[in-house]
Amino acid sequence: MLKALAKDRLVQAQFARYLVIGGTVFCIDVSTFTFCVAHHMFLPLASTTAYFTGTTTHFLLNRYANFRRFDRAIHDQARTFAFIIFVQWLITLALISALVAHGVLPTVARVIAIAVNLPLGFVANRYLTFGVGIVPRVLGLRKIAK
Repeated sequence: MLKALAKDRLVQAQFARYLVIGGTVFCIDVSTFTFCVAHHMFLPLASTTAYFTGTTTHFLLNRYANFRRFDRAIHDQARTFAFIIFVQWLITLALISALVAHGVLPTVARVIAIAVNLPLGFVANRYLTFGVGIVPRVLGLRKIAK
């Protein structure tokens, strides 16, 4: 992956767009959360609404503006994306719990979790969500998507 990122212009452009999309989604997530809280929404519902809005935006922007892969149906890509998001959420929870238990501030732990998940998310989305999918990849039925 690092070798491809260093040499392949397509991968470099996709990674740059992935970062811009991630920053945009962060702003959408925080803005949605702030709006919901300002309108006295129940905090867990406000957080869920913001997360769902951000995640949906992330998926759609990466599908249409970044990876531009339409050889798999959108519902198949969305299912793979949801699985990847779930795995990243588990990684986030584990990292935050472990780091806070070792004295790291929660906000710093969250930033570290984002830094760990960023390259994992890029690779997983490039090759799985917007590539051939999880099952074909695991079974080795297709070559790696370029």
